[in-house]
Parts: sequence; C-alpha cells; structure tokens
Amino acid sequence: MENSVIASAQSRASEDACPRRTFLAVAGAALLATTRPPAAAAAASIDILEDVKGVGSRGARPGDLLLFHYVGRLEGSGQVFDSTRGGLKYRDGGAGVFRPAAIALGGGPIPGICDGLQQALTGMSIGGKRTVRVPPELGFGGAAVGAPYAIVPAGSTLLYEVELLRLSAVGPDQLTRGIAKCGAGGANQQDENCGAITLAEFL
Repeated sequence: MENSVIASAQSRASEDACPRRTFLAVAGAALLATTRPPAAAAAASIDILEDVKGVGSRGARPGDLLLFHYVGRLEGSGQVFDSTRGGLKYRDGGAGVFRPAAIALGGGPIPGICDGLQQALTGMSIGGKRTVRVPPELGFGGAAVGAPYAIVPAGSTLLYEVELLRLSAVGPDQLTRGIAKCGAGGANQQDENCGAITLAEFL
C-alpha cells in the first residue's frame, strides 16, 4: 500500500530529540538517542547557510506530509553521519540505500529527524534546497550517538543539506503516487523507483 511510507515513519516516533531514522532503517544500526532540556531547545535556532528557492506554490507548514532528501555531516570534520542519498557504507558494513525520507512536519519527535532538521524543512517549497547549521540543542544534545554512517560525539553541531521533493496537504496516497515500491525499512525495505521521483505538490 502506498501510504506505508508515512505509516512506517509515523509509527516509530519516540521521545528522543533526534532518534534513528526508520525510513532508511538498516539491520543492526543503533537508535539515535539523546536528552535535552526543553527550555534550551525552545531558545535555540538553526542558521540557514544557503537557501535555493523551490518551484512550489507555497512553503511547507506544520501538518504537511513531506518527501525529501538530506545529508547530515558533523561540522568541522565534514564526516557524513546520516544520508538518504546512499553511495556510502553503513557502520555495519552494508551498502547505503538511496531512498528519500517522509515525515508529517511538526508531528512530534520522529526517528532520525531532529528538531533542527524539521526547522530546516519549514517554509521550503518543492524543488528547494537548503544548507543549515543545527546547534546541539536541536540535534543530538549532550550524548554521543550511533548514527547510520558514523558515531556523533556528544555536543556536536550538525550541518544538513536538504532537498524537498514532494509536499502533500491532502494525505499520504498523493505523496507516494507512482513510487509505491520506494519506502519502508528494515526487512520490508524497498528502493525501486526511488531514483525516478518527480517534484510534485498536492494541496
């Protein structure tokens, strides 16, 4: 079923600030886990380093369903710790998978999608690209975590490159139209059609 992408992403929400992404789940990879003081997170904000405007009719709002690519790096070293674009080896030695992530924006903690990444997506339109700096309070906080591609040291500042592919304000079936075999994770992972996704919005 086409809406399995969103259902899978929503069903594994946790209380972590930036837990493990389930949309690109890999067997044996650890969950990203951290804690952060709510007041500190509320006071923090991301820095938008680059912002390429998209072609959509409006920006992403809380409640919208989004399909997007991202690459997460550690500031300073540039080490990739998480990515939906594949082409690298996971920490467990497996080949990274090219598969975009899907979320309901602003829907609470989502595995692998930290508060800072949700801030980065807010206001983007389809086809848009952003590079942002995420402070520790909006990322993994004060705990070292095991991400898919690297260990993220405690207190790390993160850099994300984000590209918004699709936006739906009317439900998951529209968001995943034509890409039913690109989604889920773990034992049910599929990546057919993931490279042929066209920009689309459904309002």
